[in-house]
Amino acid sequence: MNWSDDTLMAYADGELDSAQRADVERALDEDTALRQRVAALQVQRDRVQAAFSAVLDEPVPDRLSRLLQPSAMVSLDAVRAARDRDTEERKRERPSMSWAQWGGIAASLLLGLLLGLQFDRGGTGLRDGKLVAGDALAQALTTQLASAPVAGEPVAVHLSFVDRAGDYCRTFSTAALAGLACRQAGQWMLQTVIAVDATPSGTVRQAASAMPQAVLDAVDQRRSGDMFDATLERQSRDQGWRR
Repeated sequence: MNWSDDTLMAYADGELDSAQRADVERALDEDTALRQRVAALQVQRDRVQAAFSAVLDEPVPDRLSRLLQPSAMVSLDAVRAARDRDTEERKRERPSMSWAQWGGIAASLLLGLLLGLQFDRGGTGLRDGKLVAGDALAQALTTQLASAPVAGEPVAVHLSFVDRAGDYCRTFSTAALAGLACRQAGQWMLQTVIAVDATPSGTVRQAASAMPQAVLDAVDQRRSGDMFDATLERQSRDQGWRR
């Protein structure tokens, strides 16, 4: 029997009824690959929770607290009424989404919040379903040279290269994040962002070798040639990362 990820995740979360759970457990006893799939889904869920649980401990910024004031509240009765009117229509028009898809959306939103909290000025946000670097991060990606790092900057830029689509891409890190961004339509689009353990001193990572493996894997999957040397990096920077 082919088991969907939704069913396996529901099993891992204890959401199946006794009959369904017994069916899955029998299959797990007989299928090593199925056990590995369940373990992988559990690891994926745990990583999402671990990576972004710290966001819940962040103090709520004043601009968000104001949204909770009575003047900003909306009628829940009105919301429920509107929801009830179009529930059936949404069910007909919207395809079902797996736990992994919802997890991806949630992870993107949490990353946007995390980046927005860290780089409050011109915060990172979503554009057409993609994360776009806000002003502080974009400024670092546009102007910094990995070959001439500046001490005390909140962002460090490491590797630069051209990807298979012909876009400039650069890796970056902060005290708590690491990622890969590519220049598309005049903006730095975040391709991969990973929450990492904060450095002991709270300073940014200054070596490309300190990049998480997930970021290095993303680089290998995208790049079409060699990494930039200091000369090519400076030339690309001076040309505004335009080809």
